[in-house]
Amino acid sequence: MRSIVTGRIWMSAIATIVSVAGGFGAAVGQEQNMPGAMDPRTMCRMAEHIDGQLAYLETELKITEAQTPQWNVFANTFRADKEKNARLCKSTENEQARSKMMSASLPESLGMMAARLTAQLESLRAMEAAIQPLYSILSKEQKKTADEIMKGAPGL
Repeated sequence: MRSIVTGRIWMSAIATIVSVAGGFGAAVGQEQNMPGAMDPRTMCRMAEHIDGQLAYLETELKITEAQTPQWNVFANTFRADKEKNARLCKSTENEQARSKMMSASLPESLGMMAARLTAQLESLRAMEAAIQPLYSILSKEQKKTADEIMKGAPGL
């Protein structure tokens, strides 16, 4: 009985590893211009219009004078995050990392992906920390607009 349970646990573990590896392969494939994936060069250029994105958001949200100080905190965080991502995106290190990821062993690849996801999580947490105080002072109508235009937007 014990060997059947152990066998099932190992089968589950192997299935999980294969699933994660398949997802990793898909993620790397997307970065390598697979059909339907966003071109990495396009993603790098998204940072070229940071001020335009912020102006659009500020206008659509109808930020008031009283809300401007908190808006500025958000805008500065947004700008710094997008500029940091753009520098990384355009660096030769990024191309070298992609190449290394493709030739690495599965455990090494998973470690690299974990490091990349950790950096993305840190970025997301910084954005969340900047958005929370701003969102808390928005009117009901402004919150509705923010929910409509900012949820799911690339880079937010």
